[in-house]
Amino acid sequence: MLRLIRHSAVLITLLALVSSNLLLLSSTAFNAAVSTALATTLGIRTASAALSSKLAGSERQLSALKSSQIRRSDSVRGFGKSLTARTKRVAARGIAAIPAESLPYIGAAVVVSSMVYELYEACQTLRELDTLYADLGLSQAVPDDAMQSLCNPPPLNELFTQPNSQPDV
Repeated sequence: MLRLIRHSAVLITLLALVSSNLLLLSSTAFNAAVSTALATTLGIRTASAALSSKLAGSERQLSALKSSQIRRSDSVRGFGKSLTARTKRVAARGIAAIPAESLPYIGAAVVVSSMVYELYEACQTLRELDTLYADLGLSQAVPDDAMQSLCNPPPLNELFTQPNSQPDV
């Protein structure tokens, strides 16, 4: 009788081990449950737990990259919209100034004021480009000489007295 109980116990244990191995290999839910139980009760770090934590880290990185991509796309889209609007304004003003530029005496003032307006708009474009570079995290910036010559042009009398000493833009 004792021998029958012992053989039955060994047989039941063997069947339980074989079935648990089959379930561990075929069922991810059972594998995760056993892995979690081993990790919490014995403090063993299983392969499933390691892969789960690695997957969670990858998902955090992906989420951060997606939000960064969205911010960058918004920056580029904003720059494109403002550049398009600015280009339309400059073109419309230039076309509207054509008849006034042909008038004697007044035409010279219109040419100068149109140029000043175009310099102002070019300066705004460079400032927005500099902001876009910063938003994209690029170390490249708009060159200081371009910003200086467009955003802080020399006085007109200096331009007329020393035209060759001015920086190239």
